[in-house]
Amino acid sequence: MDTNELIGMMSNDETSSSEVHDAIKTLLYQKGAEVVDRITPSVAAGVFGSGEESEADFESPVDAVEPEQEPQDEE
Repeated sequence: MDTNELIGMMSNDETSSSEVHDAIKTLLYQKGAEVVDRITPSVAAGVFGSGEESEADFESPVDAVEPEQEPQDEE
């Protein structure tokens, strides 16, 4: 269904409001699915990368920094 068919349904007095509601819902789901299908590859590439990662990419920043020593109290 496209928007022209939806407008035709809305202008037709024989079409019930629940049918128009279902048609609008179906059209919105179709358009949403198209957007999701279009952006999924770029989002997946951004989140998961190219898949070619070295061990250096997984080095923890905490391991690279030396821990600070706590000051000792002088009594």
